[in-house]
Amino acid sequence: MSAAAARDIQSPTEPGDERTVVLVVEDEVLIRMVVAEYLRDCGYVVVEAGSAHEALALFKADVEVDVVFSDIQMPGPMDGFGLAQWVRQNKPGVEVILTSGAASAADRAADLCEEGPLLQKPYESDEVDRRIKQLLAARDRNGNGGR
Repeated sequence: MSAAAARDIQSPTEPGDERTVVLVVEDEVLIRMVVAEYLRDCGYVVVEAGSAHEALALFKADVEVDVVFSDIQMPGPMDGFGLAQWVRQNKPGVEVILTSGAASAADRAADLCEEGPLLQKPYESDEVDRRIKQLLAARDRNGNGGR
């Protein structure tokens, strides 16, 4: 997605809509579609990106996001770790959940994510929902507002 195309995307929520917005960043289209559909069924507003570059374009287009759920291994110059670092530096109210099929990613993920640093693939869809709820509850308890 080009930056120009990202600017044309409207915010996924209407004014006054307080539903949680989850940005799913996954280069494997079928995995992204399944996770996104499950999260929509759970009541989340879901925005999808196929790479870290697309995710950054969405953020730069001021799409409001509460949680980023990102694969670690992605094509392009930025992987999920780089995206998580960018989010931490530029969008401190946004929670990050990283996922990977590589067990070695857990140590690096621990430095970038608070609770449950890494969701190991394969994961159950309900585990994604549970992890999102945990992060948002912790954020609310700590008084760290989102968006």
